[in-house]
Amino acid sequence: MGSFSDLLAGLAGVFTVEHLLFALAGCVLGMLVGVLPGFGPAAALSLLLPVTALAGPTSAIIMLAAITYGAAYGGTITAVLLNVPGEANSVATAIDGYQMAKKGRAGAALTIAAIGSFVGGTLGVLGFVLAAPLSQFALEVGPAEFFALSVLALTLVTGLARASVTKALISAVLGLVIALVGFDPVVGSQRFTFGIPELYDGLNLIAVIMGLFGVAELLTSIEARYGLLHPTRIGRIMPTRADLRRSG
Repeated sequence: MGSFSDLLAGLAGVFTVEHLLFALAGCVLGMLVGVLPGFGPAAALSLLLPVTALAGPTSAIIMLAAITYGAAYGGTITAVLLNVPGEANSVATAIDGYQMAKKGRAGAALTIAAIGSFVGGTLGVLGFVLAAPLSQFALEVGPAEFFALSVLALTLVTGLARASVTKALISAVLGLVIALVGFDPVVGSQRFTFGIPELYDGLNLIAVIMGLFGVAELLTSIEARYGLLHPTRIGRIMPTRADLRRSG
């Protein structure tokens, strides 16, 4: 009950006009920064950190939390409208949200994402409060448990892909290869860096996601507009022997 009493006391201190204005300003600023592809909540938080310098401790923490949530929703906007997730959490939104946007239901998709984010965030906070007394068990998680979780994740990837198990396996292997780039966190040796210093820290997940979705959508748009990638248009773009004979 101590956790719930602290939560209720915190809510009583938050619901004031001053703190709600700071929360609104943080959400707006976070959305403006988070809508830029590649700017996740962490980047938006570090960029807008000086804005909270003049606020009090409580107001600053509220504004920082609002910036984090606003930046996360900003990545959803680009995922729905442009099929370019601003962060890893927006990948699932891009799958269905962009299809709704193509059918003229972008507003509905953004509304559903906002409501879902609010409900999920509220339930997450309640779950965090309930799980706070169990935090001591997290210290018991070791290499064996992490390995079991990894095996479970790969099993779910292949088990849930009923349409094409081959594509699921290829995706899982490709994800493992991407994750292996960089320094080994245990041994400290280099893996698949090929002597390139930029690869020492591994591949940025945001860059991989933007390349996976953004480049694919760009190529699809080029194909739809100009037909450059369609097999039936190749003959129209590249001159055939008959065309060369006529011109010759």
